[in-house]
Amino acid sequence: MGPTDLANLLPVCSRHHHALHEGGWRAHLHADRSLTITYPDGTIQTTGPPDSERAA
Repeated sequence: MGPTDLANLLPVCSRHHHALHEGGWRAHLHADRSLTITYPDGTIQTTGPPDSERAA
């Protein structure tokens, strides 16, 4: 987790909020808004950056 900063915010539902804070999940939001999630078992999942046309 990083500092509380608008650029560092990631909207998640309650279930996933608890997984990040209490369930051992780790999330890294990259500068291009792509996301890397590491699960407690070490599995890593990465998403690409948002589509700029949809995000606009």
